[in-house]
Amino acid sequence: MRKQVTILMSVIALIAIVGVTLLIGCSPRPVSETPGASVPELETPRPTPPTGESGSTSFLTPNPVETAMPQYGGIIRFGQQLPMNFDGHQKVAYGPVVTLPTFNQLVMFSLDYKETVPENIVGDLAESWETSADGLEITFKLQRGVRWHDGQPFTAGDVVYSLEKMTDPNRSAIATSFPAYQSAEKLDDYTVKVRLKYPSAGFMMVLASGDAVIQATHLAGTDPQSPDFMVGTGPFIIDDFKVRVHLKWERNPNYWKKDKYGNQLPYLDGIQFFHTANVGSNEMLIARRLDLKNPVTGAGTLNTYQFLKDGAPDLLWQRRDRPDGDVIFLNLDHPPLNDVRVRRAMAMVVDEESLIIGSSDDAIFGVTDIGILPPGVGLPSEEILELLGWDKPLDERAAEARQLLAEAGYPNGFKITMIATGATSSSGGVNLVYADLLRRYLNIEADVLALGTSEKNQRLRDGSYDLHTDIIYIGENLVKLADYFGTNGSGNSAHYSNTELDSMLAELDHIIDPEERREALWDIERLLLTDLPALPTGTFTANLMPYYNWVKNIRWTYTSYSNVCRFEDVWIDQSIAKQAGLETTPTTTPTTPPPAETPTTPAPSDNETPPAATTPPAPTTPESYDRPDIPIIWESIDPPEALAGTGTTVTIVIQAPPGSLVTVLYILPVSGTRSTSSLDSKVAGADGKVTLSFAIHPHVNAGEGTLELTLKKADGTEIVITRPYLNK
Repeated sequence: MRKQVTILMSVIALIAIVGVTLLIGCSPRPVSETPGASVPELETPRPTPPTGESGSTSFLTPNPVETAMPQYGGIIRFGQQLPMNFDGHQKVAYGPVVTLPTFNQLVMFSLDYKETVPENIVGDLAESWETSADGLEITFKLQRGVRWHDGQPFTAGDVVYSLEKMTDPNRSAIATSFPAYQSAEKLDDYTVKVRLKYPSAGFMMVLASGDAVIQATHLAGTDPQSPDFMVGTGPFIIDDFKVRVHLKWERNPNYWKKDKYGNQLPYLDGIQFFHTANVGSNEMLIARRLDLKNPVTGAGTLNTYQFLKDGAPDLLWQRRDRPDGDVIFLNLDHPPLNDVRVRRAMAMVVDEESLIIGSSDDAIFGVTDIGILPPGVGLPSEEILELLGWDKPLDERAAEARQLLAEAGYPNGFKITMIATGATSSSGGVNLVYADLLRRYLNIEADVLALGTSEKNQRLRDGSYDLHTDIIYIGENLVKLADYFGTNGSGNSAHYSNTELDSMLAELDHIIDPEERREALWDIERLLLTDLPALPTGTFTANLMPYYNWVKNIRWTYTSYSNVCRFEDVWIDQSIAKQAGLETTPTTTPTTPPPAETPTTPAPSDNETPPAATTPPAPTTPESYDRPDIPIIWESIDPPEALAGTGTTVTIVIQAPPGSLVTVLYILPVSGTRSTSSLDSKVAGADGKVTLSFAIHPHVNAGEGTLELTLKKADGTEIVITRPYLNK
């Protein structure tokens, strides 16, 4: 049985809140008195052991889960611009923010894990479903006893109506996402059969997205801009709507869902959505007039993050990676870019951390050691590093890259033209940084052009560019890869054509088995990272999601914000809210004794990665850490601190049980990236002494990183210990 203990060591400074004047006029909100939910201690989910069957969740990343007892009561408040339409099928900007508190879906992505993949799809209004052997029919069994907010019963007729509507291009903006859909049939009041034109994995993925909500057939024709449209089966009922002012919901007392312990959901009394621009929501959050900024945008730039962190240092942060990021397309019509040796040389000097900084000013807002596919979907980092030659220090791989250029006939480099929209940030910033890397390491001179949209599009039509940096948006339905890399794809500015890849992309949506589909995606990425029609940049722009520590059990997935918007199992810790100066009323003591209180995490320091909500402040750890079954002693760390910008080789001496496997890995400052290039493993000898070493690259940001030590005994027992390591 796997045992894991994590010991964190850090010093957490409490900083006084800046901007007191913003608090003037801030009215506290009451938290109503409602009985507490009777539950045992919640546990953080762990990946299930591999079963050998499709649908295994063994590779999924658990989301943080609160260990404190849920409480009923309280209203959660956030700010953002209100969408102009309440119809989720119209895919208005951030539509799920207003639709998901009101409506349910047939299926959804579970928030227990971070990945938005088929293995993480669970039922919502669908209690269960079965797929025919040929993959052409899916039979959904529906939840019974569900009612619309107006009291009408929910039946299969509502599902058929909604499926026909969302797949009709005359009534739906998401219809093109359902190319495989053919028809839906009501078999009885609680059974629906869907027929597909061909077996499609993408069909269920799109159904799980937040836009594919189920609407009431008896309300067909209702104005989607009217609050009368907002009659759903969801956890909250619309209470008050004022155009460009606010949208308020109250708790649905007849909501059909319960938590896994049998407690009625939702926990909250209501939700308040205030219409405000980005700057306004930031100021309201600092003034504690909001509990979280909002479920979808958070802080996407260093300026916003710094403003919020300085103004409200007690904010907590979670990271939400997005499915869109820059790639650098290479125009294969232009020599020498049509030579794969040249493309590989150019790929070998990519430094993703530097490119992310060029895009958004800080490596926090990207993902390093990643390829073309979004976070949680693509190849493991170790394989990406090996494929691209990134498993070596930059100077060493640059030397190999220069040798490749010489073999291709370009020992002295060459000249290229790079285009992007924007000048010094986003895609334009990526170009500036990459041009500098090319010049320094490969003697390739780049003319970097920052263009307006119309001029850039004209150059794309004319082919008058060598490199084009742009965002590709793939989302949860990865068949969109064909738009960017398929022959004659609308976004294929590399002019790449590979019949093998075309066949793989065409087959992708037909692969139903989740594990087979994942392997197919990995094969596609292997081919793309071998042929290199485009270079990865790591700029899958992350949003850092701020909220206060009285907001509990809020979670985000890697690439989708949809299901967090429902708030059905989010709750308010009223004792913490009261300590923060918000007006509360006492609640009934839950019947189940609560677990020990989990400390909350303040905002990160300048050199820390924003932590997840459930990361507690770390206790001070002595130099030796003892358990009866696994004694470990840190004998030495040399040097005690690294010097940023110079490159440092760190040597660690550990005393461990003889025969155990000891592994060290360095988690980088600022970005929080697990640097697989710093990995070192050794087996403890008869004396138990282990010496491990790794190198910190000169390009690694200054700040406090983390040493992660993993010890595994012969019987499989495992322990993980972390401690800070400063790159000053």
